[in-house]
Amino acid sequence: MPIPALNSDGFLTAGVFNCSLAEVRERFGSFQGSDTRPRLFERLEVLVAAMQRSGLFETLVLDGSFVTDKPAPNDIDLVAVLRPGHNFERDLPMSEYALVSRAMLRRRFGFDVVIAERDSHLYESYVEFFSRVRENPAARKGLLRLTL
Repeated sequence: MPIPALNSDGFLTAGVFNCSLAEVRERFGSFQGSDTRPRLFERLEVLVAAMQRSGLFETLVLDGSFVTDKPAPNDIDLVAVLRPGHNFERDLPMSEYALVSRAMLRRRFGFDVVIAERDSHLYESYVEFFSRVRENPAARKGLLRLTL
């Protein structure tokens, strides 16, 4: 199923929609009056590749002005969803730690990334939070889910 059309407010309709990286590129990562979208998409592509290589994550939920009709979005907000059974007690090599550290992700990619396990209370609260429309807290907008 393709990414749904944006509503009259410039947002995805409420819900979480599965998509591929190619669909994200086609819909939100192309030039639209400035090179902001392609530059953001390039960084997203690098992050996705690193998360796939790590084997730690199963999906990414995308939000932020990137998945709106804003011609020059500020950023991409992400919920990085860990694979079930992630061992939070084990020491991580630096390459993996760099993918679960909010500060390191922000510094390297410029994205706000939060980490949660699928179906956890934390995951549900992040999805609920990111579904809010900042200017109208009673309204809800859609998010994209990218399988890694």
